[in-house]
Amino acid sequence: METALTTKPSTAQGKFTSPTVALIWRYWKETRGRFAAALSLLLALVVYAVASSPSFLSRYNARLPDKPLAYSAYVWSGLFHYALQGLWILGAFVLTLGGLSREKSSGAGLFTLGLPIRKTRLFLLRAGITGLEAFALGVIPSLLISIASRFVGQSYPASQALFFGAVMGAAGLVIVAFGLLLSEIFAGEFTAAVVGICLLSCIFLSYKAHTLQGWNVFDVMSATASINPTSQLSNGTLPWIGLIACFAISSVLLLAACEVVRRHEP
Repeated sequence: METALTTKPSTAQGKFTSPTVALIWRYWKETRGRFAAALSLLLALVVYAVASSPSFLSRYNARLPDKPLAYSAYVWSGLFHYALQGLWILGAFVLTLGGLSREKSSGAGLFTLGLPIRKTRLFLLRAGITGLEAFALGVIPSLLISIASRFVGQSYPASQALFFGAVMGAAGLVIVAFGLLLSEIFAGEFTAAVVGICLLSCIFLSYKAHTLQGWNVFDVMSATASINPTSQLSNGTLPWIGLIACFAISSVLLLAACEVVRRHEP
């Protein structure tokens, strides 16, 4: 009886003008702790990588004086193509955990699930918030690279940082959509997390070790096809084909997740 009384539309709105705004605020409150933790880790990684760059480049260039490594190449290969990308994938995936299936099985989402709103709309709102948070996780740490570089006597154009951060966040929506789908398929508390992290880790490391070959989302995320091979700076061309492929795959995964949610509707 208490649940029925608390699921009235007027109560759902509270101090907000509409249930939609209230739900956006609710999903932000639910994920802001994970977002803050992921952002803190990414920022810490950037600071560490930039701060340690002088000693690394000195040792590297002393060993290979005929093939010196430029700072811009160090940033792209070490961060955008590997460490920052890998940590971003983990952070973005963690943001997707939860889901309506999990809320229903645990009873934690009785209020939300009792609202007079279709569950597919609830899912799409959650997907939108998660996607925006994941995109921010790509852009904010990337811009810090440009700022932090000045403190070690280096320079990295903010336009380049923004380019690579935005491409990583946009192409990485595939990871977000994959995580959202797993969160709706598995209702267990840790099932989606274990399955997703294990799969993503294996695929990511296999491509980086060249065990797997061919087209992959990770090369699109780092804009591998759009860089100068020497400086490893962007040539100014977006990897449109790769981005379109990523958007298409993301759409398919989101449609599949919507179908899972729809089948769970009464």
